[in-house]
Amino acid sequence: MKIRSKEELIDSLSADLGWRKKELTSLHSNVIISNSKNLPTALRCAIVMLYAHWEGFIKNSAGSYLSYIKFQRLNLNQVNSSILALSLKQKIIEFTESNKASTHVKFVNYFQKNLTDRAIFSEIDSIKTQSNLSSLILKEIFATLGLDITHYELKSNLIDKQLLKNRNNIAHGNQPPIDKDEYECLHSEIVGMLDRIYTDISNSVVLELYKNVD
Repeated sequence: MKIRSKEELIDSLSADLGWRKKELTSLHSNVIISNSKNLPTALRCAIVMLYAHWEGFIKNSAGSYLSYIKFQRLNLNQVNSSILALSLKQKIIEFTESNKASTHVKFVNYFQKNLTDRAIFSEIDSIKTQSNLSSLILKEIFATLGLDITHYELKSNLIDKQLLKNRNNIAHGNQPPIDKDEYECLHSEIVGMLDRIYTDISNSVVLELYKNVD
């Protein structure tokens, strides 16, 4: 999907987040009203979908953000270091994997002389959640986008041990190891982070933080 304007990107993010929150609210309500007999099933469904929307929204919003940046047709010297690194990724790989001085010189020469080339990258291939979106993978995604990870680093234990681990346990056929109150807290925290990711990307677009400020 091509995202051509700030308004189009923000509208896309808002629509994607909106339907996800609506479904999560419905699943949350099912947990709250469930009796002891139905609660395990309601918890399994709610936790699996909470993770699914966590991964899905991050993957979609990151891809849309990169699609918008790509459509701006900026040169390498006009983008921030994260987008520059993404655009030069293949050349960086060749540089680091080679012991040949000629390869190193070639890379340096390119970097010195070709920064007026167009910043080109694949928004589809650049975001990899590996169906296992841990705090470490989230950190790498934010590094790719050039967004501040500080707030989410404080939530790493919640992401890894409460959301991801519980989802994996359920996927392997086990009962959910949390109760209704613990789920309510997890639901609130994850939805809050989804809201914050929407805000972070929207602000980055409005403030043009993807651009080189030098």
